[in-house]
Amino acid sequence: MSPIIRVDVGWVLHVQASVAPLNVPIDDWGALGYMADRHMFERENGVLYYEEPSVRAATFLHTALLLRPFSDFNMVIGWSCAEMYMISSERPLAVKPADVHALTGQVRAQEIGLRDVARTIESWRISA
Repeated sequence: MSPIIRVDVGWVLHVQASVAPLNVPIDDWGALGYMADRHMFERENGVLYYEEPSVRAATFLHTALLLRPFSDFNMVIGWSCAEMYMISSERPLAVKPADVHALTGQVRAQEIGLRDVARTIESWRISA
């Protein structure tokens, strides 16, 4: 079983600083807060709604693309957060950049939802 990783806005900003140009403005602090907190949503006290690491990872990409907390680079930041979350959850990925671009295009067009993103991320897992 993978560890349950909980991150915050500081973690998202750390990822942002490592993958995007310096000083990418934050357009919506509320959206950034939601991007950071969504993976931790609980249906009951202490029981996570998003049980699987791939769904929790998908929340970062899905939220970044639809709410656009940053003025630019939302895809890069959202995907990097999702990938880093999977690595931290001991579920590394093997994926081609073209596949990430195809996935993000579908999310932006609202052709697929969060669970579809999670299934796709899970399909990119490196088997142990």
